[in-house]
Formats: sequence, structure tokens, C-alpha cells
Amino acid sequence: MTRFPAERPAGLRTAATGRTWWRIDTDPPTGWDWTGSDQPRHRFDPPSGRFRIRYAASDPVAATRERFPARRITTGAADLHLVGLDGPPPALHLTHQVNLDALDLDDRINTARLDRPLPGMGDPLLRVGQQLADAVYDWWDTTAPPIVYRTRSVPAARGMAFTRSSTWNRVSSGKLPDAPALLVSLVTHHGFDVPRTWL
Repeated sequence: MTRFPAERPAGLRTAATGRTWWRIDTDPPTGWDWTGSDQPRHRFDPPSGRFRIRYAASDPVAATRERFPARRITTGAADLHLVGLDGPPPALHLTHQVNLDALDLDDRINTARLDRPLPGMGDPLLRVGQQLADAVYDWWDTTAPPIVYRTRSVPAARGMAFTRSSTWNRVSSGKLPDAPALLVSLVTHHGFDVPRTWL
């Protein structure tokens, strides 16, 4: 059972994002698997399992914070890829009040956190976000726009949930140890531990 209607709500709008988005992935973009899963784990993973969602952040620091919440990067991460995604398609921004109103949601959907969690009830806001992914997929006839939201780890940053149908003007990818400027910033300004040999 979902709280969202079968038809796209009136007033729902997409808007440009106009920036480079970043994610840290075990594979380069050419090797990304888009097979869905019926075991949703993350904020906008669809319960139906019909498609796969991948996530990116509006800056590389936020992408790293999301990937390494404990702020510790070990040598085991040497094969991870730092991926830059330029020129995304127009997105559905959950940071825009007009869209929250059209969806009958409030700003808590951005963090998927209740102010006072209910014991034994799981995370209903997480379930709503996951149901929203399925609804958006249907409203746009399987060519769903990306969903933009505030990240948990860096509230000033934005996260993006996107599907295989998202097209980019340019995609770049390199190994995480080959991003020295990012690594130095993580250590000096964001409290990260990284392998000394990477600096």
C-alpha cells in the first residue's frame, strides 16, 4: 500500500540542477549494474525492485561523508572510483516547497528521520521515500527524473537519487587515491583519517 496516487500530482515540477555531482563507487560508470533488488535498503530504493537507484552528492566531500560515515578511509578503499557526473537532466527537488506541497510531504522527507522515532515501528519516513521512488518512476513512464534532497551528513549539500534513464553531458572517473586535493581537504578540514601513503 502506498500513500501516493496513480496519477502525477498537479503542481509537481522538475528544475535544472546545474552542477557536477559526485559519487564513490566500487565500479567505473561503464560497469554499473542497473538490476533492481526487492530488498530496499537506502532512502529512495524502490520496494518493487523494478529498477535500481544510484546516489550522488553535490560535492566530493559530501559524497565521501556519505560513503564513509565514520570518517575513516583505509587502504582497502584503494580500488574505489571517484565519479564526476556533469550536466544532469532536470530533477525533482524535494528541497522546493512547491513539490513538498504537491506530494503532501514536509521537509523531514529530506533526511528520512522522525523528530521522535517510534519504538518498534521502524522508519516510516524511509518507507515513504522508497514508495516515492516507485511513484515517480510510474508518473514519468519509467524515465524518472533524478530526485534531489538534502544529505544527512552535510545539510548544506544536496544528494541525488537517479536511475539508468538519467543522461549526463560528461562523465569522469578516477581511483580515489588519485584525488590528492580531496584527500588533503578531508584530513585538514573534515576530520578524516586516510592512508598516509595517499597524501
